[in-house]
Amino acid sequence: MRVRSRSGELIPLASLITYQELPALQAITRRDRERAISVYANVAPEHAQEDAIKFVEGMTTGLPNDYRIVLGGASVAFQQSMSSLLFALILGIVFAYMVLASQFNSYFHPITILTILPLSIAGAVAALLMTGKSLNIFSMIGLLLLMGIVKKNSIILVDYANRNRAEGLDAREGMLKAGPIRLRPILMTSVTTLMAAIPPALGLGPGSEIRSPMATAVVGVFVSTALSLLVVPSFYVRLDIWLEKVRHSFARRSVAEVSKTG
Repeated sequence: MRVRSRSGELIPLASLITYQELPALQAITRRDRERAISVYANVAPEHAQEDAIKFVEGMTTGLPNDYRIVLGGASVAFQQSMSSLLFALILGIVFAYMVLASQFNSYFHPITILTILPLSIAGAVAALLMTGKSLNIFSMIGLLLLMGIVKKNSIILVDYANRNRAEGLDAREGMLKAGPIRLRPILMTSVTTLMAAIPPALGLGPGSEIRSPMATAVVGVFVSTALSLLVVPSFYVRLDIWLEKVRHSFARRSVAEVSKTG
């Protein structure tokens, strides 16, 4: 490049200045009024997204002053979705207890029915571990579906046992009579659900990465059903024994108070 001097003569610009080439940013991005640099990455094979998030959060300890790492994109959506699903799970359990308490006219029978929910989680986790699937948003949706199916089986058992108790049987005899009669509809529901969940759980065809974890969690119904047929009747009988002891203790106290006042 040449520039014109006062005399009108063109002289090289290099004779007037010194220049040096340095790297510079083509664009400066800001986020929340702070300069930000976006780094994008995918989760490595055989690793979960939670492992990647923990690795990135561990990098914050070695950063200089005035520097920080802020997660964004799919990682933030994953954390928000998981927290929303957990909130929906807790809210669903509360509403289920309220509805069951109004239907059975009891505060204790809904507890017997809801005892199967932790066992349904065990069935879903066992199915995910056996197939090597991770616990993600879609498998959590399948877990919620599995809880509803297993809870229905418990309702069938407890409802028929209460009918038997209305005829004069105790808790143990009522549940022993309800088990064989209600076994067939419980197995029919569980086997039908299992057969419907196996094809998408195999992961065949496009979009299988979405359907497969959800269906795999539902496949855990075979473990949850077996546990429900054992745990729910046992807890039903034990809860009745415990309530009977509480009633006797309160009755003795009331009799003792009446005798003292007399």
